[in-house]
Amino acid sequence: MVATALARLAAEGRLGLEDPVAAHVPELRRVEWAQRASVRDLMANRSQLPLRESLEFTDFEGDDEDVLSRFAAEVAKAETTARPWSYTNAGWCVLGRAIESVTGLTWEDAMHANVLLPLAMDQTTFATWPTSEPRATGHRVTTDGPEPVERWTPRALGPAGSTPLSTLGDVLRLARAHLENPMLEVLRTAHAEVRIQSWLDAWCLGLARFDWEGGPVWGWDGLISGDRAILRLLPDQHGAVVLLTNGSSGRALYRSLRQELVVRDVLNLGPDHAPRDLELRLCGQRRQGERRHAAVVLAGEEGVDRRQRHVLVRSHVSGDAALEGVPVSAPMRSIAGAADALPRAVARGR
Repeated sequence: MVATALARLAAEGRLGLEDPVAAHVPELRRVEWAQRASVRDLMANRSQLPLRESLEFTDFEGDDEDVLSRFAAEVAKAETTARPWSYTNAGWCVLGRAIESVTGLTWEDAMHANVLLPLAMDQTTFATWPTSEPRATGHRVTTDGPEPVERWTPRALGPAGSTPLSTLGDVLRLARAHLENPMLEVLRTAHAEVRIQSWLDAWCLGLARFDWEGGPVWGWDGLISGDRAILRLLPDQHGAVVLLTNGSSGRALYRSLRQELVVRDVLNLGPDHAPRDLELRLCGQRRQGERRHAAVVLAGEEGVDRRQRHVLVRSHVSGDAALEGVPVSAPMRSIAGAADALPRAVARGR
């Protein structure tokens, strides 16, 4: 969402992707790497900003409105890295601070004004905002079964994904904007051909490129303690795939479903197929030994699609306790966009 906000602000002329980072982050105005590196460089993970564990994964203290300013001040004290490319949580938090500087709002308020409201993502909120709506509990899958994990929501790392809370429907609205709005196409331009085995094939601007057998797709994965979220954009098919889980093995679930549901049912539709929403709905389940059999139906706007699939889901869902009493349609929220207590995905978007 941070990259989406930056692309929209750039299209409005409120900042430029070629502007030096130092021009929009007051705490970095005297820092050499920030004077040299552009906003685009930071989005492309090639700015060579400091890489420190204390800035990437630890609980940076404070949940007040100045926390990103203090975070940027800590980045300013550290030495630059020699690595030409590296994904970095800190970089996206610095970009969050740039958004604050440009808009005069807190990062969360700026995201609400520049992304959530324009895209009608009214089910998305932040862990730092009060909410009475239910949210799924993240789980770590162990040999003894799924175990609930403590929520990890440092506000300073919010732009890197620690605090946004969303639903499957809202992530699809975000995907639709990326498929239909020309101003967001810039985010799909490759800036580093950095292939990571069995994951991504290139890095763009906030999105990775994945070279599938049917052609390239774009997206990113949200990984945080106990939750996994998957987004894939398929521009040629005008479609998107979203999988939100509250289990640590959600990416394994995605890999097990990908060939059955994505490659066969989405890529084969072709660009001329009339777009419609399809939802992967868990209708029922039964256990047989260590395996769970799930009856999955692709449900569209005109009712249940005739292509019904029965797929084998091993221990990738979050356990019986997390499934009891939760209706399939309940918009359960959890950390970093991992939205539903039941495994659900969307095969098509408009």
